Amino acid sequence: MKLKRTPQRIAQAFPTRFSQVPRRLALTSIVAVALMVVTTSALASLAFISKWGTTGNGDGQFTTPNGINTDSAGNVYVAEGNGNRVQKFDNNGNFLLKFGIPGDVPGGFVSPSGVAIDSLGNIYVSDAFTDKISKFDSTGAFVVRWGSSGSGAGQFLGASGVAVDSANNIYASDTNNHRIQKFTSAGVFISSWGSSGAGDGQFNTPQGLAIDSADNVYVADTGNNRIQKFTSAGGFITKWGTAGSSNGQFTGPGGVSADLSGNVFVADSGNSRIQTFTAAGVFVEAFGTNGTADGEFSGPQDVAADAFGNVFVADTGNDRVQKLGTAAAPVVADAGPDQIVECAGALTPVTLDGTGSTGGGTLTYTWTEGATTLGTGATLMVSLPAGPHTITLTVESSEGGSDDDTVSINIVDTDAPTITLNGPNPMTVECPAGFVDPGASASDDCAGDLTSAIIVTGSVDTSVVGSYVLTYSVSDGTHTVSVDRTVNVVDTTDPVITLNGQAPSMWPPNHKYETFQVTDFVTSVTDSCGTSLGVGDVIISKVTSDEFENGEGDGSTLNDMVIAADCRSVQLRAERVGGGNGRVYTITFGVVDASGNSATATAKVTVRKSQGSGPAIDDGPSYTVLGSCP
Repeated sequence: MKLKRTPQRIAQAFPTRFSQVPRRLALTSIVAVALMVVTTSALASLAFISKWGTTGNGDGQFTTPNGINTDSAGNVYVAEGNGNRVQKFDNNGNFLLKFGIPGDVPGGFVSPSGVAIDSLGNIYVSDAFTDKISKFDSTGAFVVRWGSSGSGAGQFLGASGVAVDSANNIYASDTNNHRIQKFTSAGVFISSWGSSGAGDGQFNTPQGLAIDSADNVYVADTGNNRIQKFTSAGGFITKWGTAGSSNGQFTGPGGVSADLSGNVFVADSGNSRIQTFTAAGVFVEAFGTNGTADGEFSGPQDVAADAFGNVFVADTGNDRVQKLGTAAAPVVADAGPDQIVECAGALTPVTLDGTGSTGGGTLTYTWTEGATTLGTGATLMVSLPAGPHTITLTVESSEGGSDDDTVSINIVDTDAPTITLNGPNPMTVECPAGFVDPGASASDDCAGDLTSAIIVTGSVDTSVVGSYVLTYSVSDGTHTVSVDRTVNVVDTTDPVITLNGQAPSMWPPNHKYETFQVTDFVTSVTDSCGTSLGVGDVIISKVTSDEFENGEGDGSTLNDMVIAADCRSVQLRAERVGGGNGRVYTITFGVVDASGNSATATAKVTVRKSQGSGPAIDDGPSYTVLGSCP
């Protein structure tokens, strides 16, 4: 009595083997040519069409259907894990033929696992128990077989999935050797790749195999709960999937198939469903739940897509085959979320994204604003001026149907302009030099260069010491900003006292006072900053004598120099030392401007030694009298 196998069929029936799983759509020469002109299209949603099969050994009945595949005409082949045979049906499930006998003999099976058909109609069947690949012609007549148990080239430990590329090379999943082997159609070993592990290009009990129109190889890496994609030479391309039951996750994926539009179907055995992906592994949809109703599955082990948009599932635990169709999905345009974009100039780049749109067939995308066509494509980069925009996305399907969606794009200016002052701030200007405003520059992310729009208010009077403020203002139409510059007018230049050059001489030396006024010596006072300073502002700050106050032979007098209280005049005594060289008084005049800058000048008054002698000689200060004025 044969043991009926569950999705873990091989492992239960034959502990040394791991259960086999789905294989891929056979690639014929007709398919290969067709695929070169088919554009990638959006998958229409899967829907239940029909089913056939019950538990049993009769024609059209099954005992553990494990592997399933289709040929270029749409015929369906089913490998029965516990039925020791392969059955062939037309596209609607009508029985056509069967082949295989029980046992490890030519043309026989113990546990057929995978099935694939080449471009000539030859049929290849893997046997997970005998570790052999058997080849039959299109009538089911045995041709040849190869393989044995082991880990060498051309040997297997659990021959599982099988697939054929466009050159009729044969690929087989070597489940418990954790590798993929490649052969000629005659069974001559070509190459292998893979080892045990979870890294890229490693496997954990791989089962199902599929080959797409570009001869890329998809592997159901069952124990790692993922799909891996390779070149026909075994070069790793990508992978997807993790353990779980969410979209894009797997629980023991058994079979895999690729259709002519680049869609990849996976029999997610442990989750009793079929998942659909793009060729890059992007999740599209999940179909089915656990159960016995139409569109429900019990541990489906394999899946096969034909060239006509149908998908066939080996519903292993229910001992039946289910046929699914890709009924045209309605077109739903999705122009993406509304966007508020910061202005970036006269025109602002904006990305329009319609990738959320769905629908069957090949979708085309057209973007318009009013009567203006902006461009085409699922995504489109456009440049828009500031302000609100309502943009319409029109999505059309090659299968008919279209839909519109609008997106609001508002180009806003929330950033104020920036003013940059030229030159220092604050600035210092010497009175009364002329002032030249170094100006400023202004820019705005939206309005661009606004330098010419700057308005300057305020003024600077360089003839008057003080602080002045210049205000620079500019507007971008939405925001106005201002920046102040402080200009300090300063006076650091000393005034100038101009003397008349007089040097009076007092005679005779009669010890009497003679009064001298500021005006006797000072003719003018000038100041570079302001004209209010005059001779009347000049004071006598000090007077010096080159002889002591009470020198020998000068009459024994004191207070020879007396500066008036207002510091505008001085009394000098007409006397000198009898035996000296004459007396020299030095008067120092001073003046201070409004900024505190000061100037001094000196004039001399002399008393000669004698009437007929020459000028008195200045021996330097002997004593000094200071004025009392600040």
